Amino acid sequence: MATQSEGGLPAVEVLGLGIGGEPCPRTLEAASRCDVLAGGKRQLAAFERLGKAAIPFAGPLEQALERVAEARAQGLRVAVLADGDPLYFGIGARLLERFGREALRFTPGVTAVQAAAARLGLPWQELPAVSLHGREDPGPLLCALAFSGRAAVYTDAANSPDALCAMLLARGLPPRTRASVLEDMGLPGEKIHTLDLPGAAALRFSPLNLLLLELPSGAPRPQLGRPDAFYETEGGLMTKGPARACSIAALRLEPESLLWDVGAGSGAVGIEACAFLRGGRVYAVERSPVRCAMIRRNAARCGAWQVDVAEGAAPEALAALPEPARIFMGGSLSGGTQALEACCERLAPGGRLVLNTVLLSSLGAALEVFKRLGWAIEVMQVRADEAEPLAGDLRLAARNPVFIAGADKPARLP
Repeated sequence: MATQSEGGLPAVEVLGLGIGGEPCPRTLEAASRCDVLAGGKRQLAAFERLGKAAIPFAGPLEQALERVAEARAQGLRVAVLADGDPLYFGIGARLLERFGREALRFTPGVTAVQAAAARLGLPWQELPAVSLHGREDPGPLLCALAFSGRAAVYTDAANSPDALCAMLLARGLPPRTRASVLEDMGLPGEKIHTLDLPGAAALRFSPLNLLLLELPSGAPRPQLGRPDAFYETEGGLMTKGPARACSIAALRLEPESLLWDVGAGSGAVGIEACAFLRGGRVYAVERSPVRCAMIRRNAARCGAWQVDVAEGAAPEALAALPEPARIFMGGSLSGGTQALEACCERLAPGGRLVLNTVLLSSLGAALEVFKRLGWAIEVMQVRADEAEPLAGDLRLAARNPVFIAGADKPARLP
């Protein structure tokens, strides 16, 4: 195969070493053809026998990549060494940003997920994998568990298997969730631990590990349309099923949307919205500590692990939350429009806000705010009748009509 890129300079070889870091004959041959090897300390040590010049990845990565670019500009053949498949949660994406596709040639190795699945006898074609390297937000893991019931996790020092399992327990995941921790795969001290969440949370593991989580059979998943009686409420106060479904539809959620459910009450709207958020999150804002605890229980019963509860009154409680793409507000505006105006200000450009109310005065106040801002507005009224027993038969009893107002914040001009 040609080793020249379109610009006439040598292509950078990006070599995946597989599990354990011991080079296979193909990667060893490719590295031996190069003049310079770049990689981490552990990867470089595996090729020390070749006696090549080295560019260690220590300190800021950009500085090391600049040295790679300089060596390539001098006509030297450079190989970048990586674990597993460089294009699977690896350095490959960063190299593509820096050098472009035509300047690189990839030779993949076996990934940690692939090796873990083989060791556990687990078909993995539908196994979601997430990387929490350098992340403070466990959202990708929570979404994977909500939709697939299992996930392979690339961990780091902060997001270690014990810390992650403790976090999942605190969010209400079933303690019987299986946590398989594979330590030092491919190395002499390799170990496999199969534990439940409490067991994994109580142990410490080698920094070189992969965590595989599997919810127990029958664990709940997010869904739309659960009966109102399924939810724990305070005095029956909640957005009822028909209005809930119409409100979620009016939000026009995208899979990655970050949603605020302001004045969440039972949390039912945000919880059922999770059924559409494969990569998104929900922040349920509620001032009552009793209702906050209730939301957490409802979310756990529904498998809506993407729901975070922000205790406090709007607008004060909104300040610490990340910028939302969608906002739902339930209840009246009898106390004023301050919370609504704060939500409008924080909503991302191009985002959408949906407000429910049964009071004409609240609807009018909301429409005045939207008109003043120049936002596009949609209003509908939802009225539903529900069957109830009467004289050995059924009759339809009317529920209170609900106004649903949706407004779109203009996108930023290019």
